[in-house]
Amino acid sequence: MRYKRLIYSAVTVLIIAALSVGAGAYAKSTLNRTELVHFFIPFPAGSVVRPMTVDKPDGGKVFTRPIVINVNERGILKRIFQPGLEGLSTHWLINIDSKPHRIGMKFTNVNVPITWEVAGAIPWDPQSQTFKEAVAPGEQIRDLGIDWLFLFPLEVRAQSVWYEGSLVIFDADTGEDLTIIPVKFQVSSK
Repeated sequence: MRYKRLIYSAVTVLIIAALSVGAGAYAKSTLNRTELVHFFIPFPAGSVVRPMTVDKPDGGKVFTRPIVINVNERGILKRIFQPGLEGLSTHWLINIDSKPHRIGMKFTNVNVPITWEVAGAIPWDPQSQTFKEAVAPGEQIRDLGIDWLFLFPLEVRAQSVWYEGSLVIFDADTGEDLTIIPVKFQVSSK
């Protein structure tokens, strides 16, 4: 009886260790490129039609690019448990201008529900999708976290392109578009 318990305990420890190592290997190989896509948003940067680096007033640089997500590159667990949920995220809204801007954000060509989760040192107005205070030149919003969760229904997932539009950063006081970043969710041919 004691040996059976010892064997069961050893087998349980081995199973837990294998699951832990397997989950870690899975996460390292797939999750960093298959979950929320993180990116920098400098403003004003105009239309971002290709990967580019823009200068900050302090002499630093910010990299930005169009966002193209190939949904069939997602890991098997993502495809099974969250096949229609895709997300974008940023922690970096950076004012590269020489003057302050109170900014807002919007998506164009919206064909699916998008949930906005926004938090930062500057209060956010979800109704107008604007921040309530300006961002100083060369500064960014401290403690920022923005997640956009796209919910793609089955009929959209049957198409080769799930969403194609843009994330627009605009001046909330003048309405002027400051940065336009193309965003595309697609099923790639790879």
